[in-house]
Amino acid sequence: MESIRFTKLKIKLQMAEDCQLPRHKVSAIRGGMGKVLLAQHCMKDGDCKACGFRESCIVQNIMYAPFKIKPPFATQNESMGYVIDCTSKKIDYRAGECLWAEFTLFGNAISYIMPIIYALTSLGGVGLGKEGNCFQIAEIVNRRRKPILKDGCINMKNVLVETVGSYVQERIAHQDHTGHLWLSLDTPCAIKHQGEFLQEFDGRSLVVTMLQKVYMYQLYEGKEAEKEYFEESEFPEVKGQRLEQGTIPRYSTTQDRKMYLKGVKGLLELEGCSEKVMKYLYAMEILHLGKNTRLGFGKVTVKSHLEETEK
Repeated sequence: MESIRFTKLKIKLQMAEDCQLPRHKVSAIRGGMGKVLLAQHCMKDGDCKACGFRESCIVQNIMYAPFKIKPPFATQNESMGYVIDCTSKKIDYRAGECLWAEFTLFGNAISYIMPIIYALTSLGGVGLGKEGNCFQIAEIVNRRRKPILKDGCINMKNVLVETVGSYVQERIAHQDHTGHLWLSLDTPCAIKHQGEFLQEFDGRSLVVTMLQKVYMYQLYEGKEAEKEYFEESEFPEVKGQRLEQGTIPRYSTTQDRKMYLKGVKGLLELEGCSEKVMKYLYAMEILHLGKNTRLGFGKVTVKSHLEETEK
């Protein structure tokens, strides 16, 4: 995990006027950013397949950041370059109200931080969603809340480039390890195991999914690495699970139609989590769990205690 680099951008969007935003905002943010990037950088009217600059294209290297070592089972447009989170389900906003979106950039995609900030700033003038709701970038901070953008000034020294390995060690050092914890699936998780999307979890399928995710990111960074081996006795026990199906709509420009992506969200109670398992659980807080993470899926939080409202 030490080879997997990341940085987080916590971005505060301030609405320019009274408006309504989609309940699920990640697809609108991602789609809007992609359109702005194409408008700013494309030399072939958006026809990527016919473009001879594809390999060096800034849009391709942000939106579909290529693997350095491509696994044979990866789809053509699969990318590990970023994930976007925006868990707010609020719809009605007054002028001046704000919401936070979080970008996590990985590997070489981190080097495109300035074009991404510029694209998001430009998107504010174009607006989000069908209604074109305009906003301003009020603030950008790193994971430790130090300002990257404040009062119109960018401080690149506060861009915090970390590794997933260092994050995991930080989390382990600050947690009590009883082996009993909860895994909160904050947004829908779409996990395929033996050809079927999971509707409930067991320890084996959870660990296999996490191993696969870490392996994919190592290949993305150009590191050939074997998956860690787990004995049957090392898989955690799922003591309880309170799950429900979650659906997130998105519009596919390539297929010119609205689509509905499905997954499960809720809470897993895990018993018998060794430190070996814990490091993968903490890694998923950064990498996200399962498929469709570019569209807001797979955000998880590891909890050693539950609030009364969650019990």
